[in-house]
Amino acid sequence: MKKIMKLLLKCALVSVPIWGLSICLCLGKMHYSNEDFAYTFWNKIFTETKQDKDYKYIVIGDSSCNSAYMPEVISDSMVNLSIGGSSTVEGYYVLKDYLNNNALPTDVFLSYHDSHFKYTEAYWDKIVPAHRFSLLDNLEIINNARILEDDTGLFYADFGSYADAVACQIYFPSKYITALLNSTEEDRYTTNLAAFEKVQLHKGRYTTIGNAQFVTTQYRPYTEFPVKPLYDYYFKKTVELCVENNIAVHIIKPPMPDNSQMTEEYINQVNEYYNYYVQNYPNVTFNWDEEQRMYTANDFADEIHLNNDGALRFSTYVKEEFADIFADETKYTSSQMLGIDDSIAMENVPEDLFYFMGDRNYTILVYDQSGYINKFEEEYAEPNGFTISQMDDNELNNHDNNIYYCKGNNVELENYEISDDEERIVITVDGKETSWVFNDEASISMLIIDNVNDEVVAIKNLQYTEGYGFSRYLL
Repeated sequence: MKKIMKLLLKCALVSVPIWGLSICLCLGKMHYSNEDFAYTFWNKIFTETKQDKDYKYIVIGDSSCNSAYMPEVISDSMVNLSIGGSSTVEGYYVLKDYLNNNALPTDVFLSYHDSHFKYTEAYWDKIVPAHRFSLLDNLEIINNARILEDDTGLFYADFGSYADAVACQIYFPSKYITALLNSTEEDRYTTNLAAFEKVQLHKGRYTTIGNAQFVTTQYRPYTEFPVKPLYDYYFKKTVELCVENNIAVHIIKPPMPDNSQMTEEYINQVNEYYNYYVQNYPNVTFNWDEEQRMYTANDFADEIHLNNDGALRFSTYVKEEFADIFADETKYTSSQMLGIDDSIAMENVPEDLFYFMGDRNYTILVYDQSGYINKFEEEYAEPNGFTISQMDDNELNNHDNNIYYCKGNNVELENYEISDDEERIVITVDGKETSWVFNDEASISMLIIDNVNDEVVAIKNLQYTEGYGFSRYLL
């Protein structure tokens, strides 16, 4: 017996470095994980924590869904819980986690790209190593994949998949050593904290935030809509989970870029699959309007994901299409405006800049450096419902004849002060100063103010060239 005890003690001592490293990996995952994992960590924390706010509208789906729904545009009571690379399988467990820990929403929006009815990129690459779900949930997924004879190769048939799930669950070093080594020359902790802040600001949306535009000369054919048994099973479970809890379900097929070629057979298969749920379950709707099936390539960051401009277009459609649901959303809250502020700060196309501001509570101060204010008014202000009026402020000594208000829907700027010298103008909003220095190449300079949060959002510059007009992009 003593020999056995000594042997066990020796084994335990020999394995100390391994378990010690496992503990470090568990406690320090924000220091070595990549940014994509940070978003998954946020999603896990959000769904497994009782939120102070009861969200009425939950968005579930994949990365095409994550890129499309902008809660800051649609509703302050919406949160986007879709995960990049995930399929209908992961979506079910994300929703289940949220419902287990939070008040029931009134509506769930489901959106998936076709590919995630036949495979998932996220499960072994991100979901399992990020500990997104419990070990029991992971074992359930693997077991269901075996029962339903998943043939994608992701849920392989032998028992190695169970071993991999357990190894990740206990942070076995071999599963994380590559990420740990890759992180030695990077400050991933700071990057991941920034990712947390960004995803919180946009209430779950993080995919393709920005204005990258999809460029292609190839057509993408869509001839069939294949649905694998495992993914069909979990999509049905998601709908049934909602129905059991008296939650309305809105299935919306995300738009595709205009290089897509859809056959009649494909369109019929899509409609037949989704309309099954409309016909057989209460409070289920399906939206795939013909004019919403394809957006221009300029609205996409790549072949699947909408960029900020495309997301604004899609989210505006959702808000208008479900106007009865969002009837109480009459004013944009402070948190919604901050999310839109972030998109405005990234915007580089003048038409889209005005589209983002729309009927929201923004004021633009315009500095006309080259005498093109009338052309600016005709091309950008008037078509978007903004009015131009010259500033009359005796406090300015050098620039008052060149500064104009550009306001939408009779918005009045309050709580600001303005002063200048020969080189610049100083705008003070709610006690915070912003120095407005003019770009030498700019014909028009715009300073944008969020009147809800009383802060300057961005300074945008626009160039005008005789014979060519205003530049396509902002300076």
